[in-house]
Amino acid sequence: MARPSRIALQIVDTMTAGARHAWTLEQLATDLHQRGVAADFSSVYRAVERLLGERRLVRIAIDDGAARFELAGAHHDHVRCVRCAALAAIPCVVDPAALAAAAASTGYTVTTHCVVLDGVCPACRQH
Repeated sequence: MARPSRIALQIVDTMTAGARHAWTLEQLATDLHQRGVAADFSSVYRAVERLLGERRLVRIAIDDGAARFELAGAHHDHVRCVRCAALAAIPCVVDPAALAAAAASTGYTVTTHCVVLDGVCPACRQH
């Protein structure tokens, strides 16, 4: 196995520190820069792709066009603020019986799902 890159390690450290739940590539690049890590955008992109390949990160598909990334872990769903785009993790909202029923009725083997609920976060509700 190849040695972990300095940028990849810094990305994991940044995400572990938990300033937010999930990051866009731009947010990662900005956060790394603020931490004093010299990394151009293409280096951040390559490190994220590597971490995805190693299954240390997960890509979150949201319909606003911006891919977001989070540390891999137990499955959960998300709620997104429609005003500021903040994203928060929530326990899985899909009943396992419903997934089994969907699989049975379609013949598909359901391997994963992505649920993103839209709402207004507490900070935006204050304004």
